[in-house]
Amino acid sequence: MTTLRGRITGGLGRATFRAPGRRTEAGIALLVVLAWLRGVAPPLVQLLDSGRPGFNTRTDLMPVTGRLLGDALTLAVVGLAAVLAGYGLRRGRPDRWWGLLVALAPLAVVASAGWANHQRPGPVTLALPLVAVAVWVCRPGRRVLATIGVCGALTALGSMLLAAARPELALLTGAAAGAKTVPGGLLAGPYAHSNVLGIVLALSLPFVFALRTASSRWTALAVMLVAVAWTGSRTSQVAVLAVLATRAMLAVAARRGWRPRRSWVVLVSLPVAAGLALTVLTPLVTTDPAGFTERGRIWRELLAHWRERPLLGHGPEFFDREPGLAEALGGAFNHGHNLLVHLLVVGGLLVAAAVVALLGLCWRRAVAVARRGRIVPMLYLVAFAWVSWLEASHVPTTLAGHLSWLPLCLVLRGEPDRNSEDQGVPEVVDDPA
Repeated sequence: MTTLRGRITGGLGRATFRAPGRRTEAGIALLVVLAWLRGVAPPLVQLLDSGRPGFNTRTDLMPVTGRLLGDALTLAVVGLAAVLAGYGLRRGRPDRWWGLLVALAPLAVVASAGWANHQRPGPVTLALPLVAVAVWVCRPGRRVLATIGVCGALTALGSMLLAAARPELALLTGAAAGAKTVPGGLLAGPYAHSNVLGIVLALSLPFVFALRTASSRWTALAVMLVAVAWTGSRTSQVAVLAVLATRAMLAVAARRGWRPRRSWVVLVSLPVAAGLALTVLTPLVTTDPAGFTERGRIWRELLAHWRERPLLGHGPEFFDREPGLAEALGGAFNHGHNLLVHLLVVGGLLVAAAVVALLGLCWRRAVAVARRGRIVPMLYLVAFAWVSWLEASHVPTTLAGHLSWLPLCLVLRGEPDRNSEDQGVPEVVDDPA
């Protein structure tokens, strides 16, 4: 017969995650949900309170309730990440600390660039490193990857429902839509622009393939594809096509019995390499200011600013603090519209090198698990590379970065379930030769 003392002790043990496995994995999944809510809820409150702001404006219309909600969610992420990190460290010393240092290096460099440029760090400066540590010491499984896919599908569905109920809030029309033509307007959902929604969906879509049942995968995929098409975001649409083409290619390769030798590694890595090559070369070879929908002007101006501080850049608040930048760029933008350009102007060569090292380790890990038929990490790297070609709003130092820093940590450290494979791709056995 269980004593009262035994029940209390057992309850406290469960409350403090003393039972490993699913509870810590649920904690990391909750971190994903909280970070997702931090990016969705405050903008939605602003829309419902003040309506959609004018196109290309930096006017702060966030009501007090939205600001308080955002701060509360940020503190919740910080608190939960600290609990999970503390629990994991108490259980034992994790292995491969050098990998964690590589994961933390880009965030550390950006924070250092802020200090060097007299910019005060906010709570997010603490939140993202704590989340990285929590992921590293808890090493969650594929259920967390599926959580990102669910959040993406809910974002797509919620945006379309908002468009049906309040089209003046969820759709972009007129000057805001630019030259893009979609009947009724471009789907933006709770975000400031339809391109942002497109990026969120493109980076979330690879994780749909981690869902366990075919019905949930196909339903989520269909909803997200319709929403991406509705956004009119061409960069995101190209990224989604690259993801779907890569998945089809990997499925064909596995079913035909192609073994994971060196040529197979080249095959699965080619889509990522192509996207990253475009990311690096496009802004460097573009000389026309009107090229790539006026992005040529943005890149030329930002690269000129980077040359003023090539090693450490201008810090994460550069776009908010630099006087006259909006006029020089041709709009009130808060990112460089290219991953390389954005990293250089914010953190200089140091952060660019740190991100290259992180992506290199993630690629190595993605190849290793793809050999066993687990393709979600590789699909995410494909999406990340192709979105980064013409956009960079997914790599901020705010919790909106939950679709960049957090998935990269999961790719690098996550432990896929041993008894289940990613759906639609048979397990590939290493060639003994």
